Amino acid sequence: MASRNVRVFIALAVIAAVADQATKLLATYYLSIQGGGELLRFAARYFTHFWEFPYSAGSPHVVWSPWIKLSFTTNTGMAWGMLHGHSLLLSFISLVLVAVICIIWWRYGSRSVFLTVSLGLILGGALGNMIDRFRLREVVDFVDVLIPGFNYDFPVFNLADACASVGTLLVAVFLIVSDVRQLRRRRTKRYDLTDYLP
Repeated sequence: MASRNVRVFIALAVIAAVADQATKLLATYYLSIQGGGELLRFAARYFTHFWEFPYSAGSPHVVWSPWIKLSFTTNTGMAWGMLHGHSLLLSFISLVLVAVICIIWWRYGSRSVFLTVSLGLILGGALGNMIDRFRLREVVDFVDVLIPGFNYDFPVFNLADACASVGTLLVAVFLIVSDVRQLRRRRTKRYDLTDYLP
């Protein structure tokens, strides 16, 4: 079981990181002013950029009006503008986060398929954004969600952010379910009358 979970953990993290990089390439190709042309040639140019990213926002593409649109942007910080301009610091934080996730999985999650999937998604998300930060000093974002009833424009995000968020939510569900089960066991044990029988 543990060896199978190792393969699932690594495969899921790699698939999430690769898919994240592929969607960022496509977002830059279709949504930036400098995009277009032959896709393979563009991809070669895109992935050879290091420490310089010469792409800027073009026209957004509405997916589901007024809720979701695809809009190219880059971010040198985190969500909501935190640590803006500190991409090098965030690169090393991402590196530490990757190590911490691997250690947590190895110690607590390697026997659980649910935790393996959850932490694998978080690791893939961390790797996807870490690659951007080390390579470009900024992260490519392109999914723009608007909540009209509250007139709230959610921070633009990418697939790596989505994977990390879903993985974190799954870990929270796992912890809540585990706590509920432990409480039920304690109550069952407390009221088990067989303990008082001769």
